[in-house]
Amino acid sequence: MSGPGPAAGAAVLESQEDPRESRFYTYPPTGELLDRVSTIISGTDSKPWLKDWAAGVSAAWAVDNMALLQAVVREEGRDAAVKLAAGESERLRDIKRAAGTYVHDVQEALILWAASPGRTGTDIPIPTLPDNLQDAVYDLGGGKSEPLRDVVNYMIDGFINWVSAMNPEFLATEMTIYNQPLGYGGTLDMIVILTGYKISHGTGPKGTDEIIASPGSVLVICIDTKTGKDPEGTWKEQLAPYRRAPECQPSKTDGLYPMPPTDCGAVLHLRPDYPDGWMLMLVSSAEDEAAWDRFTKATSIYRDRQKVKAKPGTSIRALRPDGTMPGYRLCDLAGEGYGRALAPLRKALGADAELSAVAEFTAAELLSAKGKGVKGIGPKLIDVVREMLADHHLYLKGEEPPVTVTSGQAA
Repeated sequence: MSGPGPAAGAAVLESQEDPRESRFYTYPPTGELLDRVSTIISGTDSKPWLKDWAAGVSAAWAVDNMALLQAVVREEGRDAAVKLAAGESERLRDIKRAAGTYVHDVQEALILWAASPGRTGTDIPIPTLPDNLQDAVYDLGGGKSEPLRDVVNYMIDGFINWVSAMNPEFLATEMTIYNQPLGYGGTLDMIVILTGYKISHGTGPKGTDEIIASPGSVLVICIDTKTGKDPEGTWKEQLAPYRRAPECQPSKTDGLYPMPPTDCGAVLHLRPDYPDGWMLMLVSSAEDEAAWDRFTKATSIYRDRQKVKAKPGTSIRALRPDGTMPGYRLCDLAGEGYGRALAPLRKALGADAELSAVAEFTAAELLSAKGKGVKGIGPKLIDVVREMLADHHLYLKGEEPPVTVTSGQAA
């Protein structure tokens, strides 16, 4: 295997496999589940344009495939045809995700090869394009498309051209990072050293930072590779938490180490429409700080939303004829955290039964298979029933707390 790469002897940290389909990273010392950086960002980024895009894609596909849809209607029914057309946008997104994953896999292999001493890593396998993507078409936007295998090759060529042009020294690739205090984890694409460059703060267009020539200087950059058509503001919000994670795990067989410091973050955008297939974009220090601030706020919002119950609050009932407020009914408690205890009670007593009716039972009566027993209430659910009643200042029969007699009252 031959091709461009860094100088012989460059050090590289071994890459690590990670279950990308999971929304969590497991923190090795404690087994604690940490949220993925991308999960936090996607969970707080609405992307309202996606709905119109998906509708347009499905409508265009339906117009182009009317004969197929008519055949599906005849053979499987209208719902099956609707589902087929509606799923076109997701199929396109799946193709683009698969293409991005494949490019990352090839990129990782190329990095490991390029960083091997004297480029001796000829035994490092280059992944082959999966069979299900061999004949896929990649939507380039603007009504243009090309065979996916050609687009992927453009992107891989772009990466090789970038390595050849800038001669980076790779310090890490596909490395897992952890920020246990803030509860997140992630996998960064790479950390590289560029020799002969430095950051000039505030001298770029509109006061941004820029990279300038500086013989003898070295620049350590955390780089995220992207293959999507259009840049997104959230790209910076991925890099910021990667750089600020206090710990990393260079290899799945390694322990945790302090995160190596980096001077800046940058995005390597691999697209066939660039002259050499690549563009490396610096994240200015002010933008980096702002992105970190947005990410920490997003983390707080994301976590808070996970705790919020879907139900707005307690039920409001109409007053009784005598002007008093009736008690809560079993149907009023749905969505308030009492889970499986409600269903058997509602089935036995009716959804309109008030909690006071449940309080007429003893624990033994609820558990009994005969008489007043409620089918489906076992020892574990009895504790939930007790909690539910106590939350509403009620108790099972015979479990009422003793009345406290204060000074001056008759016993």
